[in-house]
Amino acid sequence: MIPYDLESRHRVLLFEGAQQSTPIPRQLISPSGAGGATHHPIQITQNPSSYAKAFATFMSALQKGEFVKLVLSRASEWEWNGDETELMEAFHRACNLYPRMMIYLAQIPGEGVWMGCTPEILVSGSGNHYRTMALAGTMSVPDTVPVKNIVWSEKNRKEQEIVADYIRESVSPYVRILEEEGPYTSRAGQLVHLKTEFHLAPSPDTQHSSPIIHNLIKTLHPTPAVCGLPAKEAAAFIREYEGYDRSYYSGVVGMLDEDSESNLFVNLRCAHFQGGRLTVYGGGGILKDSNLGSEWNETNWKMNTILTTL
Repeated sequence: MIPYDLESRHRVLLFEGAQQSTPIPRQLISPSGAGGATHHPIQITQNPSSYAKAFATFMSALQKGEFVKLVLSRASEWEWNGDETELMEAFHRACNLYPRMMIYLAQIPGEGVWMGCTPEILVSGSGNHYRTMALAGTMSVPDTVPVKNIVWSEKNRKEQEIVADYIRESVSPYVRILEEEGPYTSRAGQLVHLKTEFHLAPSPDTQHSSPIIHNLIKTLHPTPAVCGLPAKEAAAFIREYEGYDRSYYSGVVGMLDEDSESNLFVNLRCAHFQGGRLTVYGGGGILKDSNLGSEWNETNWKMNTILTTL
């Protein structure tokens, strides 16, 4: 696990050990998502006024032309007194509800428990083939609506294009793009996103330098999908004006293996459990024509991904 902000107090965490397969008990994964949990989250803070204030600050910078895009996120606190068994039940329900996402549950000494259901690959692969993606633009669309019938706004298309352009440019010193697929509509739970996939091969002159996976992590994290553009300046702006500590939200989580296959994801749709408190995170890309109400709703949709499992 890598924190969003490498200049923060949060550590890069490495959990070493052999991988093993564990079957999921069927009684914990009914299709309705119901399980044995008896504790339900009780909301403590929502902070719409704090979000609105930050939104106004972000919009001002965008309209002045200081940034092409900024990502504004927020944290919502809940009271939740579930035990270890209920956390495992939530994890199992997430695996059933979101089969196309990366689901994880991690206990961190001194920092509680993190759980996430993320749809976004930062980088995956090995040897001569790696994959990354531009995932930006979000809508809440019922499962009954065919993907081919979904129409995207100009704002969502522009947001996705910004991230795709950044990836093309930033990976070019290390890899060549073998294939590009998209943008196309991709489902992630109750949400849909615009996605472009990139298939990559190491450039000949990088074959004998540091492991290519390290270079790709450094150049891609944080992407404009969680930060903004220009990236370095956007990161500094978010640190000053977003109003809270993202911790591991929008950082990196997954399996890292320099000698075999790595699968690393952007830590989205995640929650932090500690001391009877549950903190849920959600964010969205802000452009100069963004709307406060729409962006607030998007953060709620994303938070519901993890809340549904509880």
